[in-house]
Amino acid sequence: MLNRASSTLEAFHACCGLAFCMLLLLSVVFPSSLWAQDIAQVKKGVVKITAQVDGKNRVGSGVVVKLDEDHVYIVTASHVIEGDQHPNVFFYAAPHRAYRARVLGLEGGNPAGLAALLVEGKIPSDLVALPLDQAVSVSGGESITLIGFPRVEGSMWTVTTGTLSGRRGSALSFSGTADEGNSGGPVLFQNKVVGIVTEVGAKFNTAVPAVVARFALDGWGVRLLEETRQPPTRSSEEEPEPVVVQPTSRELVSGTYHGFAMTLLGGTSVIQAIYKQNGDQVSGTYADNQGDAGVMQGRLQGNVFAGRLASQVFQGVACDFTSEVAAGGKTIQGTVTCNNGNVGSFALERQ
Repeated sequence: MLNRASSTLEAFHACCGLAFCMLLLLSVVFPSSLWAQDIAQVKKGVVKITAQVDGKNRVGSGVVVKLDEDHVYIVTASHVIEGDQHPNVFFYAAPHRAYRARVLGLEGGNPAGLAALLVEGKIPSDLVALPLDQAVSVSGGESITLIGFPRVEGSMWTVTTGTLSGRRGSALSFSGTADEGNSGGPVLFQNKVVGIVTEVGAKFNTAVPAVVARFALDGWGVRLLEETRQPPTRSSEEEPEPVVVQPTSRELVSGTYHGFAMTLLGGTSVIQAIYKQNGDQVSGTYADNQGDAGVMQGRLQGNVFAGRLASQVFQGVACDFTSEVAAGGKTIQGTVTCNNGNVGSFALERQ
C-alpha cells in the first residue's frame, strides 16, 4: 500500500514538474516570439537617413509618421539633415536603395530640434506609419527600446534597450546604448513612439516627447490622423449594457493644464493654463515661460473647444484658437491664429 502511494506521489510530482516546465516555456519563449514579431513590424516604420554636409556624410534615423498613397512623411532630428535640402532615405523593405527626400520643416540651429521630410513617388508597399503616443505618462524607470543605426554596431536597424531617466525641462532623458546614428530615431515604450532622439551623450541621452513632435509636424502642415479605437463587440446572448446618459455640462476642461506651444514668431514655449467651465462657457488665464500672460474666453461644443485669448503683456495682441478635447478632458490639442500674424499649435495636459 505504501509502495503504491509512493509511486503515485512520484508520478504526481513528475507531472507537476513537466507542467511547470511547459508553463515556464510558454511564459518565456512565447512572449519573446511575440515581441520579436512586433519589433519586426515596428522596423518597417523606421528609416535610415544620410545627408551630405560640407563634404561629409551624416547618418541618422527617422520615423515614418504618415503614409498617403505615394507620399511618405518622416520626422527626424534637425541636426541629421541640416545643410542638405535633399537627404537620402532608406526603407526597411529596400535597405540598399536610396530615395531622395525633400525638407518640409526644420528647426535650424537647434541641437535639440526636429525636422520633417517628404519622400514622393513609387515607394515600397510594405511600410508602416508609427503612432506618436501622446497619452502615455512616464516618470522614470520605464524600460524602452531604440531602433537605429549606431556606428559602433555597424548593422542595419539595430535594436537596443535603455531606461527612461525622467523629464528634463521639456525633454525626456534616457540611458542606454545610443550614438549619432540613433539621432532622429524612435524611443519606444510598449512598442509606441514616446519620443524622438535628438541628443546623444556619454551617459544620458535626450529625446523630444511625442506630443511636441506631433505639434511641430502640425505646424509644418503634416496633419496626423488620430488613432481610432473600436468598442468591444458583445454577443447577442449577453444582456445589453445599461445606457448611461452623460450630463451636457460636464466640466471637461476645468482645472490646471501644462503643455507646449509652437508658434511661427515665438518658437517653442512651455505654457500653464487655468480653466473654469460653467455649462458650455469656459474662462481662464494663461502664462508661458517667455514672459507672456493673458486671459481667455471660450465655448465647448461636444469635444471642440474654441474661443479667443488676449495678451495682457503685449497690448493689442489677440488670438483665436480651435482645439479638440480628448481623454475625458485630460488633453487639449489645437491651433491658434493671432492678429499680429503669429500662427501655431499647442498641446496641453491636465495636471
